[in-house]
Amino acid sequence: MGGAKVLKQVDISSAEVGAWACRTDAPAASPAVPRRPGASDTARLQPYRVQWETEREHDPVFLREWQALMAASSGPEPIYQSPEFLQYIRATSQDRAEVEILTVRDAADGRLLALTPIRYRDLAMGLQVRYWRMKLGSLHVGTVMGSGVLGEESPAVLESMVRFLLAERPRVVALSLPALPQQSLSQQSLHQLAASQRDLGICVLNGWRECHKIPLPGDFNAYLAQFGSKHRYNLKRQIRLLREHAPLELLRIDQPGSLDQLAAAIERLAPPEVKAVLISHEKFAAMARLGMLRCYVLQSGGVPVAALIATQYGETLHLHNVLTDPAMLRFSIGTSILYLAIEDLSSEGRFSAIDLGYSSPSHSHQSSNRVEIRGHLLLYKASLRTSALCLAERLFGEWLERAKGWHQALKGWRARRAAARGAKAEKATKSS
Repeated sequence: MGGAKVLKQVDISSAEVGAWACRTDAPAASPAVPRRPGASDTARLQPYRVQWETEREHDPVFLREWQALMAASSGPEPIYQSPEFLQYIRATSQDRAEVEILTVRDAADGRLLALTPIRYRDLAMGLQVRYWRMKLGSLHVGTVMGSGVLGEESPAVLESMVRFLLAERPRVVALSLPALPQQSLSQQSLHQLAASQRDLGICVLNGWRECHKIPLPGDFNAYLAQFGSKHRYNLKRQIRLLREHAPLELLRIDQPGSLDQLAAAIERLAPPEVKAVLISHEKFAAMARLGMLRCYVLQSGGVPVAALIATQYGETLHLHNVLTDPAMLRFSIGTSILYLAIEDLSSEGRFSAIDLGYSSPSHSHQSSNRVEIRGHLLLYKASLRTSALCLAERLFGEWLERAKGWHQALKGWRARRAAARGAKAEKATKSS
């Protein structure tokens, strides 16, 4: 371990793994006729060593192992699993125990098989519509940062991590994976685990939802080539009209020295409910120092008229908020700043996508988006209270989806009725 202190570790024997960490759907062998283990059994009963390795977060050897798992990961939110994001949390949090690093190693050779940072928090449970929420209660959860495990995602590895965490941290009543892809191996493994264990339950808060990504080919002309000539003309026309309206300037905000311009844009453009959920100036500064911040501010005549609040990691820009000046909506200001930001990102040649997260974007780039279904999955210790809270959220979410459908149907009926009235009035005018 390179002399580092290990807070807690557990060696899981082959027998224990066979009992719960490597449970399969195959029926157990008859006690009267014991089977001889073959090669497949040896792999299935592979023992694991599950442990905390939080104290090794600055160990160069451990960091190389961590980065190797990061390089091989295809998870939805790698930024939150990175050593840099852990440094950000350490720089901005007073509670060092807020995040711990949980690992699974091969008990035979010590090879790192899986890793996940776990962040502890109280998750509010209740009924929510946009920025309105009625809180029904809260659950103390361990959030699997990045909504997935780095490395091996087999049912055996995931179950070993879940069992270890829930046993070691009794206050934690659930694991939270805020943006787990529906088609991921982790999602399938966790549902199998919950189905096979009486003491565990599972739910998807707010249901499965669309997450949008904008693929970036690496060259701006190649990006524009995805659209028809009319679309390209309209995009360029919007920028031309903005430049004719007033001098136009796009500011890239990725250094601590430029944060005052970002703060001025937020103060002018963000409504109160958005300001309430944005991180502080100090946290923006910490992100900038660690190379994770990349926001954009669009100024017209020296006045901020739009802003993109975003972070960067690897080849992905994570877009969190789009702020616009209502007085500039006639210029399609939101689409315009995104167009200019994509041009700037493409100039570097290293970005492959913009991740919009949970969203239903209305901008004109939507036709080129790639959609992935994700959900906020909660794997919890089965109890009457927790089950009731999850059931309330699920039922309300289902009712809300039906209400949205009714609203859309009503809008469609009104539109058809208005069109029919217009056609009738036009016909009456012509006949007279």
